[in-house]
Amino acid sequence: MRTSTLARRGVDIALDEGLRGFAGRTTTYLKMRLLSLMGRTDRTRALYYRLFDSTQYWEQRYADGRDSGPGSRGEHSRFKADFLNAFVDEHDIDSVLEFGCGDGDQVALAEYPAYRGLEISESAVEACSRRFADDETKTFAHYDPGEYHGEQRERFEAELVLSLEVVFHLVDDETFEETMHDMFASATRYVIVFSSNHDETTPELHVRHRRFTDYVETAFPNFELIETVENEYESRHSDFYVYEKR
Repeated sequence: MRTSTLARRGVDIALDEGLRGFAGRTTTYLKMRLLSLMGRTDRTRALYYRLFDSTQYWEQRYADGRDSGPGSRGEHSRFKADFLNAFVDEHDIDSVLEFGCGDGDQVALAEYPAYRGLEISESAVEACSRRFADDETKTFAHYDPGEYHGEQRERFEAELVLSLEVVFHLVDDETFEETMHDMFASATRYVIVFSSNHDETTPELHVRHRRFTDYVETAFPNFELIETVENEYESRHSDFYVYEKR
């Protein structure tokens, strides 16, 4: 970002949010810049993954009015929706729980009897709740990987749990493991993961590809991978992985 553009952005933030808001945004920007530099080398990348705050990243992203990304729009989102709607219908699924509902664009294509979307960004939860206020089949709630257990997990149980292009955004190991455990513990019948499935670092702050199927095989032996569906779009790197509870 050019210095002049950055300066104008700073003035806009100060006018809209005051000096406290400007100070908070400046701190966040400097932290992200430092993390970006750390993520570029093998020697510092492991530390970067531990320090990166995915909750802060996504909250800021949605609070700024940005969207979930290209995967939730256009023909690619239609491809996902067609597969999932058909799966729900074919397997008589009564309840669906999604980890990472994002901005709601993908949810808008869902045809489920009952859907609950979880999201780490409170701004996204509020936006989705407003957007689908007249749709009684859809509800939304804030998700905190460190607090999702016991009564809340039991209350949110669903026959089908979804994770659509979320796994590769779980860049630190602790958040990845907690989220995966919450997902599989919440499913009474199926888990469907739509993600990449190879180990690869990237220059993007919020993307880390993982071979997650190896982890699932070890950590959740009560689930079996019963189907893999390749993505129709070569420009995207995610495929469907369908797990059934034994």
